[in-house]
Order: sequence, then structure tokens, then C-alpha cells
Amino acid sequence: TERFVLTAADPNDGTSEDKLRQIINAKYEAGILKPYNYVNGYARMQQFMETNLGRASIMRILDVVNTFRPTFRSIAQALTDIDLLLVEEGFERLLLDYDAVFNAFGVPACLWRRTGEIYKANREFADLVGVPLSFFHEGRVCIYEIMSEASAVNYWEKYGEIAFDASQKAVLTTCVLQTSASVRSLVHRAAKGLGDARPMSSSRMALAISGVADQPSPSQPGRPVRCCFSFTLRRD
Repeated sequence: TERFVLTAADPNDGTSEDKLRQIINAKYEAGILKPYNYVNGYARMQQFMETNLGRASIMRILDVVNTFRPTFRSIAQALTDIDLLLVEEGFERLLLDYDAVFNAFGVPACLWRRTGEIYKANREFADLVGVPLSFFHEGRVCIYEIMSEASAVNYWEKYGEIAFDASQKAVLTTCVLQTSASVRSLVHRAAKGLGDARPMSSSRMALAISGVADQPSPSQPGRPVRCCFSFTLRRD
């Protein structure tokens, strides 16, 4: 772990590809880069829904999830540990690719895994949502945790429509951004220096979102923000 921290903080000179390879190798040797247990991501989502959503909304989301989750499970079971490590390596590369994109992107944008955990965002997105940028890394916050109930249902139904349709990869729709009580509590606890004990998660499929709000950034997390937005699937 110490070697990974040192390598990530100061990789040797070389191209971006060389530096990424050094970091990935260090993560693997430290035992940090390993196949993700997708069950944790779905369990986290289930727990959030039971606490924050109405029964009708939960059933609509589960109807969609139950159409694609068995397929993902079947694919994962057919892969070796090395295959799954290569998937994680691919995701690390994707995160690096989006560094430059997000830095140059003038509208709010973020990237999350298929079970919803956000792993990268730009400053504009953090300002729009009203949550510090540092919380949009390593899956600390999920995309469905910063949407209104109706928007979360709409997102999962739109996602289900194109998840296995190779002819489609992007959706343009609307949503209401609204940070949940769990996210507000997370930010409050961090501000108090209590840390974060919530699990981190990942998956095989990453998505990117961009949007334009019709109102200024909320001064406090929790204020609804109506947006037009698009999300794009990146398939591996």
C-alpha cells in the first residue's frame, strides 16, 4: 500500500500511458486493484430505495433491474479473475481519459459505474448539485442519491431500454437533481471530522452525464434543480 501511495503521488517521468501503467501495477501489487463484488452495489441501491423511495417507485425500478442483472451476473460468472482485473484496468484508463475532457468541459458532467457509484465529476457538476467535488470520487455518492424520486425511476427505465441495444448508447431526457438526506448527512459528518464509513463500489459499465440547469446552483444541498441532461453508456 505504501508503494502505491508513493507511485500515485509521484510516478516516474514518461507518457500518460506509462504513468497509468505504473499506477495500475502498483495498485495490483498492493492488492487494491481486484475484481469487484457487484452484489454490494445492488445491495447498497436496495437499501437506499427501501429508505428513501415509495413502494410503487421501488417496484418500477426493480422491474427494470431484474431484466438486466441476471445477464450481467451470467457474464461475470463466465469471466476469470484475470478477465475481471482487466475490466478494472480498463475502467482506470477510462477515468484518466476523462480527466482532460472534464477539465475542458464547460457544462456539469460526471461519470459513474453501472450500479450508480460516481467516480469522477467536474467542478461545474459539484457546484450545480451543491456538494463538494471531493465527494464525487471512489463511489462515495451514487447518481440515484442526487436525483428526485421520479427522476431516479425515469433514469433506470431509460437505462433499461438501451442497456443491451448495441445500436443505442445515449439518452437525452430531463431530471430534477436533489441530494438525498443520506448525502447531506455524509457531507455534514465529513465537515464534523467524523469520516465516511460507507462502502465503495464499482461495476463493469461506466456512464457519463452532462446537463444544463435552468436555474443557478443551489446554495444548500437538497434544493431541487431542474435539468435537461444526457447520459452515455461506455460498453467494455
